Amino acid sequence: MPEKIMPKLLVFMSIKRKSFYKDKNMLIIYEDKYLDEIINLWNQNVEKDRLLKPWTKDYFKQKFLSNPHFNKELFMMYQENNKIIGIGHASYKSLDSIDPGFISFILVDQQHQRQGIGSSILKALEDKLKTYGKTFVRNLFLSPFNMEWYIDDHYPHDHPGMPAVAQNTDYYFLLMNNGYNIDGQQQDVYYQDIRTYQIPDKIKKTIEENKQIGFNITLYDESKHHGFKSLFEALNNKTWLEVVENNLSKKDPLPMLIIEKEGKILGWTGPLITEKSKRGYFAGIGVHPDVQGHGLGKALFSSLIDYSRQNGAEFMSLFTGHLNPARNIYLGAGFKIIKSFSVLRKNL
Repeated sequence: MPEKIMPKLLVFMSIKRKSFYKDKNMLIIYEDKYLDEIINLWNQNVEKDRLLKPWTKDYFKQKFLSNPHFNKELFMMYQENNKIIGIGHASYKSLDSIDPGFISFILVDQQHQRQGIGSSILKALEDKLKTYGKTFVRNLFLSPFNMEWYIDDHYPHDHPGMPAVAQNTDYYFLLMNNGYNIDGQQQDVYYQDIRTYQIPDKIKKTIEENKQIGFNITLYDESKHHGFKSLFEALNNKTWLEVVENNLSKKDPLPMLIIEKEGKILGWTGPLITEKSKRGYFAGIGVHPDVQGHGLGKALFSSLIDYSRQNGAEFMSLFTGHLNPARNIYLGAGFKIIKSFSVLRKNL
């Protein structure tokens, strides 16, 4: 009789042990008490690749907790034996189903990778996004939680946000292996150290030739220049108009470079800022379709670089779609493509 009972008892004990182990591995949502552990996990695991920037408590509070789009249910953590070994974050801008959800990042401690933890966090975030009416995820720079990163081989030069998902990274392969697909133009990042930049002689000649026919590159003066609205309507770019209007609404607007002829604005770039990292800020550049073909775009961009250098900037970085004709302006000014990103999407 004892011989028949013993195997059943062993099976029962095995089941109990397995259940107990599972209880020690679970997904939980953000709570302030985990903040130190989150910061440590992040910093220890981004240092190796030197791609994503490290965090401080103040940074985390400003980036996440103070952001009106932050939802603690969309900041998920994977806990093993009461230790956080993986984190992930998602967001959305509105509850409208036509707007995407975003996955900001998935990070798993290096010693626990390749065990399905990242996929578990990702699936949990996707399921949670569905409860908020999201029907798809699309990862690109429109996310309200865009992550800052260091430029390859040029540390500590940085860029303020990810254009999309960096190609051939662990995160990229995690998404691709979990049903994400490329959905949009490849986004290329351009970079140049500008500490010794000089406007090329060829561009100087173009600037002088255009002056002779009335096209001048100068700083915007509200008392002399007009036509921002008509310029951006012609370029079909409401975003740049908003950038300009927001700047001009400030008590002390930042300077902006323009192309003008007889006071009418025919080209724009700016606002002109040197960031704390010594990066020369770049919001965009546009030339009115009626005056394109005179080399004005290249001349305006070279003037921006030179102005930024004089204003204390040490480098510039920017990104654009690989099919955007503006790439010729950037490459012509000496910029190099240093990293490429893919816009990824998954229907939920």
